[in-house]
Amino acid sequence: MAKRDTASQAPIGDEIDVGSAPSVDGDGVPSKCLSFVLRSDWGHFRRIDRTVTKQTYRIPPRTTVAGLLAAIAGVSRDGYYDIFAPESSAVAITPVSPIRTVTQPTLGLGTHPGETMDSKGGSGKKTIRVKYPDSTDNRQIHSYELLVEPAYRIDVAVEDDRFYSVLKHRLETDTSFYPPSMGLSEFLAWTEPIDEENRFEYRPESVETGESVRVDSTVPDGIDEIVPQAGVAYDVERVPGYMEAHEGGRRTTGFIDYAFASGSLQIRSETVSPVDVNGHVVAFE
Repeated sequence: MAKRDTASQAPIGDEIDVGSAPSVDGDGVPSKCLSFVLRSDWGHFRRIDRTVTKQTYRIPPRTTVAGLLAAIAGVSRDGYYDIFAPESSAVAITPVSPIRTVTQPTLGLGTHPGETMDSKGGSGKKTIRVKYPDSTDNRQIHSYELLVEPAYRIDVAVEDDRFYSVLKHRLETDTSFYPPSMGLSEFLAWTEPIDEENRFEYRPESVETGESVRVDSTVPDGIDEIVPQAGVAYDVERVPGYMEAHEGGRRTTGFIDYAFASGSLQIRSETVSPVDVNGHVVAFE
């Protein structure tokens, strides 16, 4: 598991050399990228289209991956949206192990400000008054759909020189500024190299497409290009893809339709541009 770096500041100072970041071409393919495996014991990426039952995405949304990488590098909550803009970044996601979920009921205190909250302290004007859930009130039961031992290979590139260099340094030294998590803060995650050489930086290479090509990663926005195969079932999820700061918060500006299977998919590469990264064929978005 990555060690929490409490000695340095976020972002990292001048103790690392800031090298040149990769460039991302018009097809969304970077000149080089950082590749690693992200693992955890549990995971939960809450679907934004569900309210009562807290279901999870099977594939981490691109926005979640961006936030996780920003946490590792030590970037503030709203400081990385432009870094992961579609024209200046590229991300590929591959499930490493079969995706399995369980439903876990949990009890929690209500947090409605007008119903289940109590308060103590001063007036709230000149002195502090603290609000907190009433621990004597009835608990509420919620069902969470959880990912069991989730593991994903992440291939990522950004054109920001400093962010790319800091992230590369964090991966190589197995450290993080903020603890990475698999969706929820209690589901701590860790990173691993993709091979025994403990390398993290690779250069994508073009692949011979022909009539179709095998893709190991999820296929972003390429559902119509998938070639049906006997005995191969695939799923499709629409997930948040991009964000921007908005009125003191943030909002989603675009979505991605990810197609994925337990193994590889065959696609006709008409709009998707697959590349080979260390023997692994991925599709960047």
